Amino acid sequence: MKHRTGRKKWRWINYLLITVLIAIILPSSHVEADSTITVKTKVQYYKGQPYIHLTGGKKSVTDKLNKTFKLHAVKAARLDKEEKQSNKAYFYTTMASVKYNAKEKLSVVYEDHVYTGGAHGMDATTSYNYDLRTGEELKLSEYVKDDIQMEKVERSISNSLLAMYNAGVSIFEENIYDFQLDQTSEFFLYDKGIVIRFYPYEVAPYAKGFVDIKVPYTKFNQ
Repeated sequence: MKHRTGRKKWRWINYLLITVLIAIILPSSHVEADSTITVKTKVQYYKGQPYIHLTGGKKSVTDKLNKTFKLHAVKAARLDKEEKQSNKAYFYTTMASVKYNAKEKLSVVYEDHVYTGGAHGMDATTSYNYDLRTGEELKLSEYVKDDIQMEKVERSISNSLLAMYNAGVSIFEENIYDFQLDQTSEFFLYDKGIVIRFYPYEVAPYAKGFVDIKVPYTKFNQ
């Protein structure tokens, strides 16, 4: 009889332990599934060239992106050294900025400028768009999926350029409806859609710099 009572007692103890473990594990899993991956950003420097450094988020993803962002500054420093070796007046610089950091997506944009004489230098830009959950680079084709959507994006851009032109902004009239746009075009994210970036001289004079045109998702994703 005592033996049966002891077995029954242990069964109740095991039952209570399992119940407690389930109560602990299930809420924890639920919180993890609902948690949002976020990162903090700050500007650091490599030999005077700025780059974006991330903290937080998934370590494997953060480490990967930090290497990519720093490498841009490392290359800029190397190119700057090479330009100065050929002529002390020459230089190569980069600027880094965070354009979007929300909803587990990140857009970082670098603007490079090289001066090798003449009236002004030459400019280049690189957009880094990433999914913070996976570390995968986001391509324009993931947002503008086909020719129909691309036509809608082009129409939205033309409407924006026309509005700028009518408002007195220095936009080339001949390029309001005639500009280069394809899946390799530079872009970054904003809270309501995408931003298409045009180089100097593409749709405006050099003095205007890069021209950024917002295209809301509602303009092409319906």
